[in-house]
Amino acid sequence: MKIEIKVPQAGESVTEAMISEWFKDNGEQVEKDEAILELETDKANMELNADQGGRLEISVEAGEVVTVGQIIGYIDTAAAGSVAAAPQAPASEAAGTAPESGNQDEKPLSPAVRRVVAEENLDPASIEGSGPGGRILKGDALAAAKTQTAPAAQPATPQPATPQPAAPKAAAPRPATPQPAVSAAGSRVERSVPMSMMRRRIAQRLVQAQHESAILTTFNEVDMSAMMALRARYKEAFEKKHGVRLGFMSFFVKACVEALKFVPEINAAIDGNNIVYRDYQDIGVAVGTEKGLVVPIIRNAGDLSFAGVESTINAYAKKARDGKISLDDLTGGTFTISNGGVYGSLLSTPILNPPQSGILGMHKIEKRPVVVDDQVVVRPMMYLALSYDHRIVDGKGAVTFLVKVKECIEDPARIMLEV
Repeated sequence: MKIEIKVPQAGESVTEAMISEWFKDNGEQVEKDEAILELETDKANMELNADQGGRLEISVEAGEVVTVGQIIGYIDTAAAGSVAAAPQAPASEAAGTAPESGNQDEKPLSPAVRRVVAEENLDPASIEGSGPGGRILKGDALAAAKTQTAPAAQPATPQPATPQPAAPKAAAPRPATPQPAVSAAGSRVERSVPMSMMRRRIAQRLVQAQHESAILTTFNEVDMSAMMALRARYKEAFEKKHGVRLGFMSFFVKACVEALKFVPEINAAIDGNNIVYRDYQDIGVAVGTEKGLVVPIIRNAGDLSFAGVESTINAYAKKARDGKISLDDLTGGTFTISNGGVYGSLLSTPILNPPQSGILGMHKIEKRPVVVDDQVVVRPMMYLALSYDHRIVDGKGAVTFLVKVKECIEDPARIMLEV
């Protein structure tokens, strides 16, 4: 009996996905509830488990885009016994390979990973897997290949030097060794790889935002001295009590909550000819991953303490690193904060995340001379940028919002007192 492997429904707005990798080869034995492939949607990745044990028959290869409900393979349950017996013959043939096969059992390799390991001549035992149960993912193998190629280039130069002592006159041909570098520098290699589903979605949303919104950006700058002093004074006590570090982002989340209450249209959205106002603040915090930018949502941020905000951000950051961000984590949001400063950005114009009406851009903290009480002093300054939808937010509201954020950061007591 053959059981169909279909692409599951991953969310209301998700209609297609990409097969990121098969964890088993075509014709291999799979066990019930064993993870057999990874699907990448435009929002998150998900693993698909086998409904029954049997022999895997792959119909659609990794890298292909598939639609919800499409059959991408089968599990032949009738062949379960014969497939399970097949690997035993070669295993008994050579007892000397037993330790090697045992090692593979510890770190089972998917076809995609096996291909990278073979092409790059990697040792699977030396690769640290980031997948469930320590399984090696394709990204882990590619990262290991990069780290291997860098050191490999250095030993290459001393190796030719060992034959040289045998013939003293051979020192003259040494300048010929740079030839590989010349050819590498002059290479014009091009390669085409499919765009990930997340990157496709990002591209689609950015174009959509530009076409459907009247985006304007206003700027201000904020003196970070008071906030940094407060954080330095209480960070140890904060971490000791709450078990989480006190970061800058919680201050900005709480400052934005107060500003959104003060300028409610920035927390609203357009629905046809109506404006939908919200009396809650769901703040999206942009998090960069290897596959692209994701924006998990801090629900009811106005009801959370500083420790609650920091704990939520830390949990999302860990899930993003582990590739465990779910659709529910990314759905909704009334406002977004993006921190380009962690990458060294001094100033930028963030793009809206539809249907939201505003996004705050944080930037690099840089010491600059400023005038305070008619005196020139050096202060840690940050540029802030608010991009907003001019269809619903006027310039006055946008400027007022940034001023409110600035006041809360420069005098953090305002956040506590909600003034």
